[in-house]
Amino acid sequence: MPQGTILEKLFGSQARVRLLRLFVMSPDDVLDSKTIGSRIHLEPTQFNREVKMLFDVGFIKKGTRVTTLSEGVRNKLKRRKISGYTLVRDFPYLNEIAELLASETPLARKKLLGSLKGCGKVNLVVIAGRLLHEDRSHVDVFVVGDSLKKKKIERALHAIEANLGKELVYAIMATKEFQYRFGMYDRFLKDLFDHPHEILLNKLGIG
Repeated sequence: MPQGTILEKLFGSQARVRLLRLFVMSPDDVLDSKTIGSRIHLEPTQFNREVKMLFDVGFIKKGTRVTTLSEGVRNKLKRRKISGYTLVRDFPYLNEIAELLASETPLARKKLLGSLKGCGKVNLVVIAGRLLHEDRSHVDVFVVGDSLKKKKIERALHAIEANLGKELVYAIMATKEFQYRFGMYDRFLKDLFDHPHEILLNKLGIG
């Protein structure tokens, strides 16, 4: 049985797995319903049911955060309090739950590679940053190829984001541009390859 299916059975549903992972991956954030819904693509009925369950067992608690919004014709800045939910850091078995959820991350990498089929002639796929639980990289997914279909790539990444419960930063580059910039020790590429990264697809002989 696929590991993702096992987690869904253990935790009740795919929606619950996504919600658990979202809070575990964002332990210090206060997440409102709009943010949660957009990140993990939950229907309102699912959202209300699953959030209530996690709140009732003490996995999450209510909280507020202050955000700055621009309003009106003059874009006047106003500070507003946003109500939402945040992780209870001392919840029993939190570490064990986090380890279980993290164990599915390699599957997300395989799904990413598969979902990029049909997105153009892809020659290089590199993951870094949040996909490797690192904060030092400025990009999470880097795709090099030709005739790349940006919309399809975005849809593929949105599906991965929903499963992981976190937004991903990506960059795409044409093969010739990559080869030129790689040879010139481009700062962006140097930063990517100097920090922890993993090459999922390599048709360019990058070592």
